[in-house]
Order: sequence, then C-alpha cells, then structure tokens
Amino acid sequence: MTDQHKGLWLAFAGIMILSFDSLLVKLIGGSPWDLLFWRGALQASSLFFIQLIFNRHELVQDFTPPTKLVLLAGVLFAASTICFVESLNHTQVASTLVIVNTAPLFTSLLALIVLKERIERPTQIAIAIAISGIWIIFAFAPGDGEWIGNLYAVFTAMSTAIYLVIMRKTKGQHAASFLIASGILVALYSLYQGASPLSVSQSQFIYLLLLGGLVVPGAYLCISKSPAYIPAAQTSFILLAEVLLGPLYVYLFVGDVPSANDMAGGAIILTTLGMHTVWQIRKSTSRRVDF
Repeated sequence: MTDQHKGLWLAFAGIMILSFDSLLVKLIGGSPWDLLFWRGALQASSLFFIQLIFNRHELVQDFTPPTKLVLLAGVLFAASTICFVESLNHTQVASTLVIVNTAPLFTSLLALIVLKERIERPTQIAIAIAISGIWIIFAFAPGDGEWIGNLYAVFTAMSTAIYLVIMRKTKGQHAASFLIASGILVALYSLYQGASPLSVSQSQFIYLLLLGGLVVPGAYLCISKSPAYIPAAQTSFILLAEVLLGPLYVYLFVGDVPSANDMAGGAIILTTLGMHTVWQIRKSTSRRVDF
C-alpha cells in the first residue's frame, strides 16, 4: 500500500467514525459542560492507558515535563472541541457542520504559507466545488440567537486547520500525546465552568463512554496520522463528508429533518469527494507503475 493510499484510508476511517459525533452529542443532551468534562476525561484516560501499554517511551518523553508542542496542539484541539459542542448547543447540526468544514480553506492557506506546500489544481477545484455545496446548505438564514453558534463553529474550523497543519509538519508523530493533553485541558476547563460530572444519568453515561472512549480518540488518531502521508489540505477536504453524514445520522436516529438545501449541498460534496478520491488513487497507482 502506498503512502497516498494509507493517508486516504486513515482520513476516511477517521471521518466515518467521527460522523457519529454530532448524533451522540444530541443524544446525550443535558449540560454542555458535563458532556465536555466526560468527553475530555474519557478521551485522555483511554489514550493514556493505550500509550502506557504500547508506547510508554513517547508518553514519558512528551509529558515529563510537557513539551511546548504538546501544550500548543493540546490547547488548539481543546479549543476546537469546546467550540464544536457549544456550537451544536446554539444552532442546528447542519449549520455547525457546514461552517466547521470550511476548514479546508484555512488549511490550504496555512499549508501554503507555513509549509510551502503547493496545492494541486484538481484539489483546488475540488475544494472550490465542495465549498459551493457548503454554501448551498448555508443558504437559509439562521434564526435569532444562532449567530453565536455559528461563531463558535468558525473558531472550530480555524483551530482544526492549525491542528492539521501541525500534524503535517510533525508527520503525525505525538498525535496521541496531543489528544491526551487536549482531553485533560477540556476536562479541567469544564470543571472551571461549573461541570457536575456525577449528575449525568446512566443512559447519558453509556453514550458518553461511546463518545469519549471510542469515537473521539479513535477518529482523531486516524485523522491526526493521515497528514503524515497526504497533504493537510487533502485531509481537511475529506473531512467535508461529515457535512453529509452528521445531519443524516441525526435525522435517522433523532428525527431532525434535513432541509432541501442540506440534501442538495450534501450531494454536491459527496460527489466531489468521491471523484477527487478516485483521481488521487489513480494518480498514485500510475506513479507506482511508472516507477
């Protein structure tokens, strides 16, 4: 398997797992700070024990004391997590995911400036088409009070873009440490904001275990490793699939009906994503044959 294929499979695996994030947040409900505490604490503890067993040397190296890079990436990912959940609590799922997934624009610009990484023309075109699909979804005017949710989503997109560029720069190394640090920071900040972790119900805690112990760490380990093999902008572009999958799952399990804009824009995004991925695989295969 080529590096290109590894990167694509990691990104796709990550987004398929992550697409359940919005649904679980909606199913959990309750206080956003309680949710964020358990999301961060379970994410940090599950990855800590995995690293303790399989990669203790890196764990000790990164946290005794914590390196500046671990702290920076941890703060960025913690900010992304907090803003994402706050956005979902202030606006519609589709609106949140639409704005969050403008991250490819920020990622492309940062990768060009920081990494001097040229974005190929087909990828530029694909991003432009996908963004047009996003704005079709966003064509409806948000209701009163939803602007704060949209603003949280913008901060999420910017934080995600910077995080992915860091992953590209470090070739995906220390990804688990970054996620452990961010989980700890999210949990601590939630306690500062008045979280009451023991107030959650049994059914809520089951969903929290799935979210914080499996979905978030599993998805972001895959996503964080992906930029080691493919450009950060391409990883960010693949994450656009969440715009379609997230609202779809919420509709199927919760009953929130997507608008016509959601479905039309989602179809454009999914088609563009599929065509671009096929092009990348063919290009990678052609290079391997030529070699």
